Amino acid sequence: MTYLSSVIASPSDRENLVFEIWVGPNQLAEVSHEPGRSIEIEIYPPAEGEKWNFEVDELISLLNQAVRDLGDQS
Repeated sequence: MTYLSSVIASPSDRENLVFEIWVGPNQLAEVSHEPGRSIEIEIYPPAEGEKWNFEVDELISLLNQAVRDLGDQS
């Protein structure tokens, strides 16, 4: 089973910090909370010919953490 990890990042194309979700060395998603918008998730496709495989509870836990971490940004 592949385990998910996360990191808070500050990409140059965003005003606020983002919460990145990774599956091994590949980025699965980016959760952001830009000014005037609700918290949003951008999901990236796996490498060609690959598929994502991880536990749903682990993803839910990371998404809840993203909401907590980004929720107070404005």
